Amino acid sequence: MGSSTSQEDTDPLLENDEEILPIFEELKLVLIGCNGAGKNTIANAIFEKEVFTFWTSYTSVHIKETCTASGMQIHLARTPGWNGELSRAEQTKREIVHCVQTLYDTGPHAVILVLNVNSVLSIESTISTLESLLTVQLWDHTIVMFTNGEKLGHYSIEDHIRSEQLQPLIDKCGKRYFVVHKNDSKQIIETIQELIVRKNSTSFFKLTAQTKDDNTLLSDWEYVIKRIRSKITSLSAFKEKLQNEDSMKMIFDAKDAEIRRLETIVQEKEMEIGRLQSRRFNTQDLELSDLSIRNTELEDQVYKMSNELKGKNTENKTLKKQVKEKDAEIEELRKELQVWRQEAVGSALQRWSDALLKILNELSDEDLKKMKYSMFWNEEYRTYRGSVEHRDRVELADLMLKQWGERQSVLKARDLVKKIPRNDDAMIELFEPFLKSIGETW
Repeated sequence: MGSSTSQEDTDPLLENDEEILPIFEELKLVLIGCNGAGKNTIANAIFEKEVFTFWTSYTSVHIKETCTASGMQIHLARTPGWNGELSRAEQTKREIVHCVQTLYDTGPHAVILVLNVNSVLSIESTISTLESLLTVQLWDHTIVMFTNGEKLGHYSIEDHIRSEQLQPLIDKCGKRYFVVHKNDSKQIIETIQELIVRKNSTSFFKLTAQTKDDNTLLSDWEYVIKRIRSKITSLSAFKEKLQNEDSMKMIFDAKDAEIRRLETIVQEKEMEIGRLQSRRFNTQDLELSDLSIRNTELEDQVYKMSNELKGKNTENKTLKKQVKEKDAEIEELRKELQVWRQEAVGSALQRWSDALLKILNELSDEDLKKMKYSMFWNEEYRTYRGSVEHRDRVELADLMLKQWGERQSVLKARDLVKKIPRNDDAMIELFEPFLKSIGETW
């Protein structure tokens, strides 16, 4: 369920609530979002201390941290962001898949999609790209976190969702969203736990095991109910301590509301458990019958395919001979084409040294600083910080040519400039002839 409450409004910072049990003993999370969305802000609020800094914002690989906070061990992976369309950010897409699919043995409890209320996101394209990477099952495990909630002013988050056409995304996520305001901390991790246990799916998101087995769901939900009941008990005990203290009335009311929310979740999960148990018994006989029919169909298909393959063996021998002859012709043409390309590339790249210096001169001092930072942090560039930090533009161009060679320096310079980002027509025009000469594009 969506929520737009902030800690400032409903949940004052508690100093003596360590005895309240969390719903989860261990929590595994993956944060995704474009550059500037506020992933570091969310991560630091979850950990209740500054773990992610400004310098981690420019890395092109994921960063994983583990801390104990709010009475549980929290594992959090922050993926790199992207500029423009996610579909074009190949490195970021690889990192997102890695963090969700292989970083955790069990998969994460939730994927948190971070959106800044001030930023503009191509929703349709982002949804399509994420589904192609992580399948539509992603939305069963996704929570949308809006940052900079105070910037909404007198508008509600529902107004913002409608005006920015975010409703399709929110619906796909089962309306699991939350707005983060300044100084939120305790409220964030409590809300994340509640939104996770409201999922109508398994506790973990694992791409290799997304069939909703009833036995798995029953086991997960029975465990969740047990943990929630333990938390309700600890909340009730904590509430009892505060009941006679007028100065603690706000805390008392907040914990009372939390107990009611958790009791509602328990009731919902118990109803789902009853429904699944009934469905499991009613469908077992039907499943056995379906399996028998399917087995017969498969046996018939195998028999037909076997007969077809026998007839194609003779035909394949003739085709193999023809293919071998064509392969020889193609290889001869390929050799001729390679010689021609090498001559063309050599001519074009002779002018690359001057063009590279011109490109660096087109960059502002701030843009040049970002490029040097990427060269130091990104492993694919393999550049030591001391070798780039104090070099001027002429020295930097000379270093790039010596270290990477002409062809690779064209490609790496292009990628570095795009990361800044500088995607304007003037910059593209400087690169275009050299990219074309080596068969590459912007």
